[in-house]
Amino acid sequence: MSKHSEITTHNRRPMKGLHFLAHANKQLRQSLRYKLLLLIVIPLLLTALGFSIMAAYWTSSYTDKQLYMKVSADLSVAQGTLDILQREQMNVLAQLANGYDFRTNLLRNYQRGIRGQLNDVRQSRQLDFLRFIPASQLLNSLEPSLLAHTESLLKGDSLSGLEVLSANELDLIQTGLAKRSRIPLIDTPYAAPTQRSIESRAIIMRSLYPVINDFDELVGVLDGGTLFNRNTQVVDMIRDLVYGPGSLPDKGIGTVTLFLDDTRISTNVPQLLPDQRDVLHQTSTITEADRAIGTRVSSAVKNHVLIKGNRWIDRAFVVNDWYISAYQPLIDLSGQRIGMIYTGFSEAPFTHIYYKTLLESVTVIGLIMLGSGLLVLHKGKQILAPLSRLNKAVNAVKQGNMQQRIGHLEGQDELTELAHEFDKMLDLLAQREQEIIKANDELEQKVDQRTTSLRRRTEALKDRIRLLKTTRKQLLDQEKLAVLGELTAGIAHEINNPAAVILGSVDLILDDLGEQAKPINAELDMIIEQVYRIRSLINNLLQYSRPDSQTDSQQICNINQVCNDTLLLVRHALDKQNVTVETDYAAESLVEINTQQIQQVLVNLIINAAHAIKGTGSVFIGTEDWVEDTAATSTNREAEPSPLGVVIHVSDLGCGIADSVKERIFEPFFTTKESGTGLGLSVSKGIATRHGGDLRVHSPSLIDETCGTTFSLYLPSHYSDQATNTDHISLLLTGLGQAERVNRRATGKGDT
Repeated sequence: MSKHSEITTHNRRPMKGLHFLAHANKQLRQSLRYKLLLLIVIPLLLTALGFSIMAAYWTSSYTDKQLYMKVSADLSVAQGTLDILQREQMNVLAQLANGYDFRTNLLRNYQRGIRGQLNDVRQSRQLDFLRFIPASQLLNSLEPSLLAHTESLLKGDSLSGLEVLSANELDLIQTGLAKRSRIPLIDTPYAAPTQRSIESRAIIMRSLYPVINDFDELVGVLDGGTLFNRNTQVVDMIRDLVYGPGSLPDKGIGTVTLFLDDTRISTNVPQLLPDQRDVLHQTSTITEADRAIGTRVSSAVKNHVLIKGNRWIDRAFVVNDWYISAYQPLIDLSGQRIGMIYTGFSEAPFTHIYYKTLLESVTVIGLIMLGSGLLVLHKGKQILAPLSRLNKAVNAVKQGNMQQRIGHLEGQDELTELAHEFDKMLDLLAQREQEIIKANDELEQKVDQRTTSLRRRTEALKDRIRLLKTTRKQLLDQEKLAVLGELTAGIAHEINNPAAVILGSVDLILDDLGEQAKPINAELDMIIEQVYRIRSLINNLLQYSRPDSQTDSQQICNINQVCNDTLLLVRHALDKQNVTVETDYAAESLVEINTQQIQQVLVNLIINAAHAIKGTGSVFIGTEDWVEDTAATSTNREAEPSPLGVVIHVSDLGCGIADSVKERIFEPFFTTKESGTGLGLSVSKGIATRHGGDLRVHSPSLIDETCGTTFSLYLPSHYSDQATNTDHISLLLTGLGQAERVNRRATGKGDT
């Protein structure tokens, strides 16, 4: 069914204006509520997000810094412990060399006594070897490392430090040391590739102390040392010193390692996977089989520490897990880098603590956000309560209950004032409606009386009777529109005040927040845009409620060009509906018209024709000269009549218009569309009349699928201002029609 045959009937007087007001009020109420919620929640969300990011960054940065500071201090303690062990070892040799018994045995050359003392000191001090080398054997020694220090020893200098010895040299020092030092290499992730499978060299902490007699002559050298290969006592002692109870979180593992080159020769790093370490504790004693002896350091650490000689303070992959690690080179007696010393602790417990803290922070922030949102919704309902009651009152009036009122509201804000003014408007509307009904009844009586006497007159007076009825109808419409004008002015006055307050408040927010308003600039701009849209609509309504202030400008135009220009305005709407336009321009006469008003009429007719078509189809637009038919009255058939103006035909192949609808189609506020205002054709009729022309409709009485409808717009060649009481009516209807179209375009419903 087309828009011309959709008839909405009611048992009460149509109140389209109140229906529109109720719809707008409902949209405004929802919009204000959600905008208020967004204005509160979005800044909170942004603040919470920023706080979470900052908290995560600060926590991570501060935690990492503290962990790296701790592991660096641990490494310094470990290195200091090695230095202390070296000094203690040197002190042991010095005490032995300067002891009375030892010097007496040397003086007597009592070798058995010397060996006994050396063996006792070695066992008591847990040295791996301790020997006395006579001075005569120094220069003939087969040990390369000893020969390298002979010159210093001959001068009487003592030496203490780390050295790397080969398997052969270890056996020369003491039988069995080479076997104890052998370490099979184990494949390790991230380690540099190697062809070796066995590490046969060893690092020893060696002390060489020259023994001088009473004549300042070198008698010999005490040579003692501790083997670091597979020596778990040193690394466990340092670990217990650095990572004692309470120094690490639960399940945290502190480790210390000594490296020969890039191979772990002494360590308490476990070979167990992270999920198998529940049986371990940072102070637990683990067997040698559980230790990662023979594994190798990652290539990145080797390059940074061994090759470049730098300290490593960072996280690193150690055997099979990530550790907060510290490495530094080990320097031998000749100043060469021979290995590394490492301290570190597992990263997983600290990561767990970090994420747990972050989760707790996010949970607290989420609860705060939830509480804030619920509070905003609750308070928003209280603030917008007047709008809810206003909506209820408007719906009641729509259903015919003119006695419904908003009533008394607490508070003195703008919404409360608007509600009070709405009650006053309803009282005034009810009073004016009664006055109009009474005036209508009185006018009906007078017309009936005059019509009774006029029926007896000649047939020529019938035209004047019809004119009188038309005038009476226009007077009634004028009374209705006068009431609508006052209603519009009242609403405009009451809405402009809150709009000004909203604009002022937004300006204050922008001034107060300054640069901090950038995150919500889009929302604030939206508020300003919508307020200006409201004010623009209200200003249009006020302008059209004062039609006397309007002026028309006319110009002589080619009506065919006006039609083409109009098609550009409706092209988008027609393409959206897949409706094509067929044209046939035959008019040659020029007309003096107000171009904008005539385009308004054509737009209305073309859109109505498109809506009358079901699905796709075509709309026909044709023009011709307006010539009176003089064939029946003129005796001079050869004379061509001069054109009076032009005629524009707009046709569709819709289902046509019923006779009952055709009689009322040009009445104000009469419509067959659910979303229509009933003003389009009435305004168009008024514009045509004001130009001295007419708007006529032709549609067969029989309604089927192909009968169609044609609207013909007659325009004279010269503008003829038919200024009557209908001028103000037509102008006001035009304004309301334009305002309705602007509102529907803004809400996405299209132009009707």
